[in-house]
Amino acid sequence: MRLREIEPGLSVYECPVSGGLWIPMQSYLTWRQQQPPVSSAPAVGVAPAVPDDSKQRALICPESGRMLLRYRVGHGLNFHIDRSPATGGVWLDQGEWEALKSKGLHISLNQIFTAAYQHQVRSEDYAKTLRETFEERIGAADFSKAAQVGDWLARHPKARDICCYLLDRVEHEPRPGAATKDS
Repeated sequence: MRLREIEPGLSVYECPVSGGLWIPMQSYLTWRQQQPPVSSAPAVGVAPAVPDDSKQRALICPESGRMLLRYRVGHGLNFHIDRSPATGGVWLDQGEWEALKSKGLHISLNQIFTAAYQHQVRSEDYAKTLRETFEERIGAADFSKAAQVGDWLARHPKARDICCYLLDRVEHEPRPGAATKDS
């Protein structure tokens, strides 16, 4: 691996074969301290295409020889970052640094490994799956109406009461075209 500066003041090791980057955590933290403060919200930008690496096998830390742990990036980026549990160093595949920069996540790389960040990524994935599943099940037009009602309901101070009423009503009132007990 060869030493390369990817940002002014941030030297990393680049693999000449794969183009991947090994970022020693202490080098990253030293560079990060020299950067101006940023907002906590990720930037909304178009990221360079980086392939989904969810099927990729775990890598080995070039410093400690231990297996690297994988962390989802999220925020519109469909790849993982590999981190050494022994040294804290980070492996990025080719193009991942540029993708992180496009979303403003390069400046908070160390936050990706926190439980709070990973919880947020899982929550976003859950919300996306929920939305896609129900849009497919009930159709786009009806889903759009349901989403509008849901948005209104989310802001309503009596949301729980309204939900209880609607659930009870749906369970106990006959549906159009449904057979009744008398028929």
